Amino acid sequence: MIVSTTLTGSNADIIGDALASVAGQVDRCLVIDTGARDETIDVARRVAGEKLLVREFPWKNDFAAARNFSLDAAAEAGARWAMTVDTDERMIFDPGFDLRKELERSLATVLLVRQDDGSYAKERIVRLPAKVRWAGPTHEQLRGQRTGESEVLPGLRFSELPKDEAANRRKFERDAALLRAHTRKLPKEPRWHYYLGASYHGLQQYAAAIDAYRACAALGGWPEEAAWACYRAAECYCALERWREAIDTCARGLAIRPATAELAWLAGWAAYKAKRYEDAIAWSNMAIVNGLYEGAGASFERIGFRYPTALYEGPYDVLRWTFAALGNPTASAEAASEWAAAKQAREGLAQPPGHQPGRDS
Repeated sequence: MIVSTTLTGSNADIIGDALASVAGQVDRCLVIDTGARDETIDVARRVAGEKLLVREFPWKNDFAAARNFSLDAAAEAGARWAMTVDTDERMIFDPGFDLRKELERSLATVLLVRQDDGSYAKERIVRLPAKVRWAGPTHEQLRGQRTGESEVLPGLRFSELPKDEAANRRKFERDAALLRAHTRKLPKEPRWHYYLGASYHGLQQYAAAIDAYRACAALGGWPEEAAWACYRAAECYCALERWREAIDTCARGLAIRPATAELAWLAGWAAYKAKRYEDAIAWSNMAIVNGLYEGAGASFERIGFRYPTALYEGPYDVLRWTFAALGNPTASAEAASEWAAAKQAREGLAQPPGHQPGRDS
């Protein structure tokens, strides 16, 4: 049995589409009511019908606790697999995709699902009874799987509803408060420093974000995350127009994980802004070599933390502006042509199967 699990408060306006996106592929839709005060459960019942299961879990400012409760509740309902679907998420199945068949042939304990734009993957499907548990009050993480027990599930993606500026600010403020306390409790765990930095970053508190990102990178841990912490810190330096520090931070990230082409791209952009044009060209060429358009980027295993634009057309964008600044219109035009081709390649990959430009764009 496959059970979707959805945590919800008062989300009557969005829960219906979340459940509808997955109801046809699962046996039951388990909704964890954390304190809904509107018609959320009625909407869920109209959408999921007889598949709906509702369990109550009083909210305690801890997403991991609520998610672990949902795993246990799904197992108690007889499920072999639990699939997380948040109220602001929509699952997108490729034509002909059969979730049951895919799970029957999988040997994984945890399956990750990619975001629709390809920028990262989330842990979204767990084999039951669960050998793994969620940890963290927000930006929670599954822990307990061993090497080789997780994999990305092809043929399935998810999208997230955009938040308006006020909603984003409330989320960043909430997460910053939770993670300040959590990093004091667990100062040696890099993940929570990274997401504390991301919360400050969202609030445009760049100095505080840089400190948190640097703490994450200094603690080591997962190389993808540590290198990306350097990338995000460099973004903050760019926002402050501190170009040299941005370049130095990108170089630090490349020392952690040299295959992170986005770091070379951002270093190139910062070098261009600093009018260090030869460096901008060198960094951009490095980004191309490890990117996904003409480079070897596909040969490097990578789960998440990516910026597709930088992996495709970004370096050529830097080159066209740099060559223009150097008074070389021929080289600038060639880079502009490559920029357009790389951008088209990226956008073509982002289209759903069967997409024909001009018909459904």
